[in-house]
Amino acid sequence: MELVFIIDVLENEIVRRQLNLQRRQLRDHSDPLTLPEITFKGLFRISRQLAQWVLDQILPHMRDSARTTAIPKGLRFFAALHFLSHGSYQRGVGQDYLTSMHQTSVSRCLTEVTDILVQVLGHLIKFPETEVEKNQEKQRFVDSGGFPGIIGCIDCTQVAIIAPKTEDPEMPGVVFYCRKQYYSLNVQIICNTKLKILNINARFPGSVHDSAIWQTSLVRRHLVNNFRGNGRQMTYLLGDAGYPLEPWLLTPIANPVTNSEREYNRRHKTIRNIIERTNGLLKQRFRCLLKHRTLHYAPERAAQIIYAAAIMHNLCIDRNEYLGDINDNCHEEENNNEVNNNNQNADEELDLPERNVLHQGRIVRNRVVENYCL
Repeated sequence: MELVFIIDVLENEIVRRQLNLQRRQLRDHSDPLTLPEITFKGLFRISRQLAQWVLDQILPHMRDSARTTAIPKGLRFFAALHFLSHGSYQRGVGQDYLTSMHQTSVSRCLTEVTDILVQVLGHLIKFPETEVEKNQEKQRFVDSGGFPGIIGCIDCTQVAIIAPKTEDPEMPGVVFYCRKQYYSLNVQIICNTKLKILNINARFPGSVHDSAIWQTSLVRRHLVNNFRGNGRQMTYLLGDAGYPLEPWLLTPIANPVTNSEREYNRRHKTIRNIIERTNGLLKQRFRCLLKHRTLHYAPERAAQIIYAAAIMHNLCIDRNEYLGDINDNCHEEENNNEVNNNNQNADEELDLPERNVLHQGRIVRNRVVENYCL
């Protein structure tokens, strides 16, 4: 009786291994790029053409493996892309008949691909630094109904992660518990009128306030230096009331009294809605960033995943691959005419004593209200 039982167990094990081998062979010989375009977009949230381009860019940087059971490089990329798009291990990449991967294998693919994306294509997230780049961004905001001087909108968004280790001496798990009552990273994003991400910072725990992240930002340092170098030139971001009023970061007026102040707040709110749409589009396409998906990775790895998703987001924007009706008016042709944003009516000399940043910010905001919000 025992011998019969052992034989049955061995036969079942042989059948199981044969099935696994067949699935692996099907997986290794599958090519998601042969799927119909509509099916491909449903699985990966981007077009086949864009996926092929990204694959061509990162393929030379992917490691070779001598293992006979190694996952082919192309399928590693699609495994990572599928996770970014859905935030789940449950659906097989290209459906189960195309690939068969364990959760651990998908995690390894995700680690490799996101690191390479950040390394190779990280330059696609770039804040405008030259005068030509700044003037182009400013003109786009003017064409969208904003006032001169705006080069971007800023806000933070929470990306849920699994609870980190509580015993970490530098960043214990409790600091990642955000005001929305879950563990997260507080991600600072700056975008332009096309919903393209100009800067992203995913290094801070969820409990850190938006304004604290801004104070350490390299973009802030750049704008401070720009202001000191040419205080009469108007160059600033738009932020909500959670940010401090500064000459390079304009916030709403708390208690508007005049019609001009109310018009300023109206236009400020309308233009700043761009950052809300950017955050929504980013999370709608790359659903691993949604709250209910929760990244089951350490904060450092979760940050790399966020950066990789932002890079892919910018690629989609550059190629006009939008989802649904979120794009609104983002397909308007760009106007490359430069705009002169110097305030010709400025009489006050704007220097920058650190103790007087708020006062200088009020001067800049008042000039905007008086000159452009009548």
